[in-house]
Amino acid sequence: MKHLLKGAAVAAVVLITLMIINMFCNMHNIHLDQTATGTISAVCAMLFYHGLIKNEKNKDDENEK
Repeated sequence: MKHLLKGAAVAAVVLITLMIINMFCNMHNIHLDQTATGTISAVCAMLFYHGLIKNEKNKDDENEK
């Protein structure tokens, strides 16, 4: 259940950040490519989630020893 909540939190943070970037670019008349933006945001979300899980796994491994 922890992983599901962390995944949902990461997705929310990435979507909010992406919305802010899109609003800024739209105000300054900069048009972003939707395919590239979606791909980059998905990769960033996966890396961020992997970093959160890696820290948790390291703590669990230390506690087992």
